[in-house]
Amino acid sequence: MVQQSATPEGLTPATEHSAVEALAPAQDTPASGHDPFLDHYFKRIDPRVAASFSPEQREAVKTMFGARGFAKHAVEVRRSLPIGRGRYYLVLLLGREHRTFARLYSEGAVSGAFNLLGYAITAALWMLPAVGAALLLQALL
Repeated sequence: MVQQSATPEGLTPATEHSAVEALAPAQDTPASGHDPFLDHYFKRIDPRVAASFSPEQREAVKTMFGARGFAKHAVEVRRSLPIGRGRYYLVLLLGREHRTFARLYSEGAVSGAFNLLGYAITAALWMLPAVGAALLLQALL
C-alpha cells in the first residue's frame, strides 16, 4: 500500500497512521487483529474511508462477500493449464438450475434465440443414439 506523504485536511498524522495501520496486511498470526480477507478489500479504498468503518461494519462487509460460498455441482472441473509462457484456467460447472425463470430473464441469462439453440442441442443429443442405432441396423440388414 502507498502512504500519502502530505497530511490531508482534517486528518491528523496520528489518525493517518491508525488508518494505515488498520489496513496493513497481517504479518503476525490471525490473533494480531488483522483480517487478510478484509485487508484485501479495504486496500482499494481511501485509508480515511477505511478507518471510518466500525468493527460491526467491517464484519458486515466480510459477511456480505463471504456469504458467496461454493455450491455443490454435479460436475465440477477446475484446472490451471500452462499454455505458452502464461497459465490459464478452465472451469466447467454443470448442475441443476435453481434460479427462477423471472430471475434468469431479469439477469439476461435467457433469451428466445438462446433457448431455441438449447432445445435444438438437447433434441440432437437425445436423437443421436436413435439415429446411430437406425444406421447400424440398416448397415447390418
